[in-house]
Amino acid sequence: MADSAFGEPDFITSRETINQVVGIIKQRHLERGNFYDFGSARGHFASQIAKVLPNLRVMGIDNNSFRLLVSDARTIFLKNVKLKKENIFKTNISTADILYIYLPNELMADLEAKLQKELKLGALVITNKVSFPNWHPMEKINELYLYAKA
Repeated sequence: MADSAFGEPDFITSRETINQVVGIIKQRHLERGNFYDFGSARGHFASQIAKVLPNLRVMGIDNNSFRLLVSDARTIFLKNVKLKKENIFKTNISTADILYIYLPNELMADLEAKLQKELKLGALVITNKVSFPNWHPMEKINELYLYAKA
């Protein structure tokens, strides 16, 4: 699909990685938490997580109207998904229990500063294929980095 139609490249999470994230959430008993997907693109990841974990409250955040339109169509029947057009650096994340990030590496330093300031203690951050420059992960599972706000 032409990235120009969507504004920026979409980072598509693989089925294997989705299953790993579901396992991480279940292992930590966070199935009833607030899950934020930063850069939710066309909603594939958010919709899959919401289907498998129906008690999880999923918030997809993206800054592109066209991608959110596709996301809306994909999640229309999922009661536990909300989508929001917003700059991720302006999103209120104070209620997030879990935050998933699969975005360009050049955003990670600024995101690290935001998360350290705004996340509640104990929140879980899962990044896919990218890591923060200074925040050390508590665990690495294949290409996923897990962080906890301490």
